[in-house]
Amino acid sequence: MQFSLFDVLLLIGITQGIVAVPLLLFAKKKRPGNVFLALAILSFCMLFIKIIMNYSGLLGTLTFRYFPNAFELATGPLLYFYALAITADGFKWNNKLLIHFIPFALAISYALLVYYNVYGQPSILLKDQTASKLYYQPIKELEDWLIIISILGYLFLGYQQFRKFQKQVQDTTADSAYPTLRWVKSILFLCIILFLALLINMLLSRLTNINNVTDLHWQLLYTYQAGVTYYLGFMAYRQPEIDLKQIYLTEESYNKKYGENNEIELVVSHLETALSSQSLYKDPMLNIAQVSKVLNIRSSNLSQIINTHYKKSFRALINEYRIEDIKRKLLDTENKASILSLALESGFNSEASFYRVFKASTGMTPKDFIQKNKNN
Repeated sequence: MQFSLFDVLLLIGITQGIVAVPLLLFAKKKRPGNVFLALAILSFCMLFIKIIMNYSGLLGTLTFRYFPNAFELATGPLLYFYALAITADGFKWNNKLLIHFIPFALAISYALLVYYNVYGQPSILLKDQTASKLYYQPIKELEDWLIIISILGYLFLGYQQFRKFQKQVQDTTADSAYPTLRWVKSILFLCIILFLALLINMLLSRLTNINNVTDLHWQLLYTYQAGVTYYLGFMAYRQPEIDLKQIYLTEESYNKKYGENNEIELVVSHLETALSSQSLYKDPMLNIAQVSKVLNIRSSNLSQIINTHYKKSFRALINEYRIEDIKRKLLDTENKASILSLALESGFNSEASFYRVFKASTGMTPKDFIQKNKNN
């Protein structure tokens, strides 16, 4: 059995994935979602094993013909539950969620059934005839389209959950160092490309005779998927643990509700006074619960008022105060402190986030801002 460059690339992805699986499952810190991500990576690896067996000719041999390997329908729900576990408040596994794995269970059960029935047949021809009696081709065709539907559905659910998490972060904490989970966003983006490539390949295979000419389009798809698997395996163990309690806050029981315009304006006035006179924004770990306690209002009500009145999130509002504060300091000719020191004094706890927010707000770097105002 000879291995081509294509096989080697798949083996690299498999190796990285197999290394990552035990690291995730047996890590000292039991992070939420590790099991789901490990099993998702393992499902990718099982697919590559099937592909290598096919291209190397093993699946054409008497022993491995119809070898039961049907894990693709498990990947979508596993990645979705990983996203839920690291972004949703109080997510816990329960047996009711097994319903998401019914398609996978049916697929693997059918694969085992076929293999059991063809096992021991003395020739490939007889194995093919037995599989045909079990409607192998139409059922595999149905399974292929179910994979497409599964990927699309769970991508949509994962994207919705990620957007919900991002909004929760923006609305509840002004901690500029709080993880934004760009890692999850990268997974979603890579999986969207994977879905589109798979859909295009399936349509090409069914509407044209391209498979009779070349299989390069499939090799490119599988190579890309191996790269995604390598990325998952490489990055998964390195992700920082995040404290969801910081953004999913327990509500204080205030009876007062704010609905009238004059009441909302009163809250806004008190909010601006508190931010200015008490300089609450200088606390780098400031969250909406702390401000709510000062104003004697529920966090959810305050968040809604900020979103409605200012048309921006809690974090954006606090960063606006921080930027105005540091701009005053940068224009003070008697202030000899470094830019980073000033940023930390104004409430930023990350140099990278400060420069990003400052440039987004002013359209220039702090040094350019100083130079421009000096010239004026």
